[in-house]
Amino acid sequence: MGFIEHKKIATQSDNDFLHLATLPDDFVICKNPEKLQILLNKITPGKSFHYVSDGDWSMHDLVMELLKKYTNAELYITTYALREFPVRQLILAQEKGDIKSIKMLLDYRAKTRTPEVFQLASMNVGAIFLTSIHAKVTVIKSPAGYISIVGSANWTQNPRVECGVISLNKELAEFHINWIEKIMCNAEIFE
Repeated sequence: MGFIEHKKIATQSDNDFLHLATLPDDFVICKNPEKLQILLNKITPGKSFHYVSDGDWSMHDLVMELLKKYTNAELYITTYALREFPVRQLILAQEKGDIKSIKMLLDYRAKTRTPEVFQLASMNVGAIFLTSIHAKVTVIKSPAGYISIVGSANWTQNPRVECGVISLNKELAEFHINWIEKIMCNAEIFE
């Protein structure tokens, strides 16, 4: 019978916010909103950042911070769950001109699980498509660059541990945009 050897990893202190890896990607543990800001300041083109957060900030917090730099953006969002506060944040960002358009794939149960939130989103989001989905992907397409965020977080205020990857790779962002748009057009992407 085989076994897996586990390497002991040292606990990260508050001073060791960013772990620079010998791999092509860096990884980080974001403990609070201040650490989110440090993460955002470290994001650079050509790199991917893997993060773990402890629930002090949510996906909408991350995206709203990114929209301060990546304005006039087209947003592509897939999520299993959606709540009112994140939708209101998206609406405010649209009113400010930070978001030009939003396309959203939601789990088909969103319409019955949170009907008021679905109605609010339907009245304010350019395109919503309901499907059977559990994927959590957000793409920001802006004149300043392309960002993909893939992880465990829904568009909710969640106090749980979440993790994800932020990438500034244009080709990766276009990959996600492509499959999202195909599903929204009822195309079969799994043939």
